[in-house]
Amino acid sequence: MAYTPRQWRAARIQRFTQKQQQTREWINFAEIADWCSKEDHSIIPSEDKRAVAFETLARDLLSGVFEENGRSRVLYLSPATTKARMTRAWLHDAIHHSYDNNGGRSEYLPHCWIPRQFFERWLARNRLQESPSRFEPLVASSPLKKQKLGRPQEYNWSGIKSRLTDYASQHGPMQRLEELLQKCADFASELHPKGKMPDDKTIREAIKTHALDIAAGLTSGK
Repeated sequence: MAYTPRQWRAARIQRFTQKQQQTREWINFAEIADWCSKEDHSIIPSEDKRAVAFETLARDLLSGVFEENGRSRVLYLSPATTKARMTRAWLHDAIHHSYDNNGGRSEYLPHCWIPRQFFERWLARNRLQESPSRFEPLVASSPLKKQKLGRPQEYNWSGIKSRLTDYASQHGPMQRLEELLQKCADFASELHPKGKMPDDKTIREAIKTHALDIAAGLTSGK
């Protein structure tokens, strides 16, 4: 069965979302707003609080709170577009022109994700409780898995992911898997203490494990 580019993107986003439910490396705006709407532990969420949460997130994004070295760290994951980053300018236009007829809350903000450290800073900035249990990563129950997670990685995949994000920001989203594989190999070699380059299998596994295709804004599964 042949998949359309939109279906490929939807599948990758679903995999990324499922992974984040376990690792909590990235936190979704919609989930933050949902948590804020139930902050008083009521069974019925407060839609006013949800709206205020989205407005606060939007305000902070527009003021550069979620930027690092002048670049947005907000992932934008929607099957409807190949864009991988939400920027101040883009959100400003979406809100100003109300492209979704709801001030950006319906089709833009719910698809935004921020790194966990930015979420924790956001909580402190807005005087909210620190590290809500809802957003804590799930702890591996197997001692063997814990030992495996503690081993140092041969390749700096976090650094590679960051470089892919910067590359996509400067040159646009990657169009083909071959380009992603090559860039991963190049960046891995540059960051390796001995200049070692990973093999194709290692890179492909890392792409799935670390969502490198999402970071690169890959628009095709081929």
